[in-house]
Amino acid sequence: MPAPLIPANPCINPVCKNTDVTNIDLMKAVSIKNLVKKLSGFGLESLTNLYNGNNVPTSEYLGNLCNALLGLKGEASSIALAEEILAVYAQFSAEDKLEFFQFLETDLAANADQVKLAINQYQENPNQQSIQTLHEASESLRMELFRALNMASQGTESLIAMREDIFEVLRENPGLQSLDNDLLHLFRSWFNRGFLEIKRIDWETPAVVLEKLIEYESVHEIAGWDDLRRRLEEDRRCFGFFHPVMPYEPLIFVEVALTNEISTNVEELLKEDVKHDEDATYSTAIFYSINNCLNGLRGVSFGNLLIKQVVEKLEREISGIKKYSTLSPLPRFSHWLKENYNDLDFLESDQKHHVKALLDHPTIQIIDDEQLKSIMLGICAHYLVQVKSHDKPHCPVARFHLGNGATLGKINWQADTSENGLRQSAGIMVNYIYDKSKLAKNHEAYEQSNIVNCSSEVKQLLP
Repeated sequence: MPAPLIPANPCINPVCKNTDVTNIDLMKAVSIKNLVKKLSGFGLESLTNLYNGNNVPTSEYLGNLCNALLGLKGEASSIALAEEILAVYAQFSAEDKLEFFQFLETDLAANADQVKLAINQYQENPNQQSIQTLHEASESLRMELFRALNMASQGTESLIAMREDIFEVLRENPGLQSLDNDLLHLFRSWFNRGFLEIKRIDWETPAVVLEKLIEYESVHEIAGWDDLRRRLEEDRRCFGFFHPVMPYEPLIFVEVALTNEISTNVEELLKEDVKHDEDATYSTAIFYSINNCLNGLRGVSFGNLLIKQVVEKLEREISGIKKYSTLSPLPRFSHWLKENYNDLDFLESDQKHHVKALLDHPTIQIIDDEQLKSIMLGICAHYLVQVKSHDKPHCPVARFHLGNGATLGKINWQADTSENGLRQSAGIMVNYIYDKSKLAKNHEAYEQSNIVNCSSEVKQLLP
């Protein structure tokens, strides 16, 4: 079967960053003329004086449009204006966007005087009405604007892209944190579990979605359409969460291998021959890649819900599966070790020398060393179980799976000898075991007492 056809112009989103347009000023001028035409249709010609004489939109012009949008009552005119605001914003340079963000942060913040008045009213008469008044006063005008912009076609995607742009400047402009907080608050409501749909992704899935799997796969790169097809064969599964307003945009997806044992090497797992036997049985499901797709939804939790639903789906579909395990990366292990290996008191000086040599040149030849294997597995066990950040494991993947109630089952040497695997974790990967009979107990112990549940094999590795 040939690879699915890719649409000739898949970039229909106004926030798409790939464009062949070279004359941006001309585009902006045309955009304003389109706006004038739209507004005239709604009897809103008076708003056409909001642009400058050069017909080139500026951040000030866009701010005027936002204020106008907040003052409109008609739904049709509001949608037209919201679409124009997002289209103009998408054409802005990084400098224009920063000026626009600063406008949102200062001019559309909550009114401090109204908040103070509402606080005084609550203190004088603490009832439900005064609580509601305080809530309304403390909410910024930005929130109302974002809700109005979301009414535009593809408004949700545009706001997600806007939050990605905010990330780009947030470090040097910490005052914009309030914008990020407002968007995150809205996204957590708009993308809660009640709105999400879990779908199996297979070779019959529309090509535009399959193309996105290749684009978004960040754990184990998909090397083209043949590799993707292998990952969607009958002894594999792929599931994703989708939102109704973004039916061709996976929010998160998980890749699963059906096997008869817990896999300890991802390269062998990916290279396994297709099992064409229709009567083949499987006892184990290996979650080997989980990918959050949209950076603008950072902070919105999908993964734990997805894994739980995939387990339920597989249980209903394949009764023989009794074991659920991950084969997980350690994305920050080498970085942490480079900064801390000299401070590990349980290492001898010559062992530190071996570790440094590995970190400087992480090659397959160097890691093919039994003595080094013993040292590194011990360090990794220490890292996963004993190195903490705010009382939780320093490793973000460990925090995720342990928070779901999984058990730290096994640390695997030479499990990923790809360039990326050697660089980020010296080739080490981890099995987290999802035992349904222990998930609730493990979750409570982790959340209440920060207990890392691990196997006896891992405990023996601890220095």
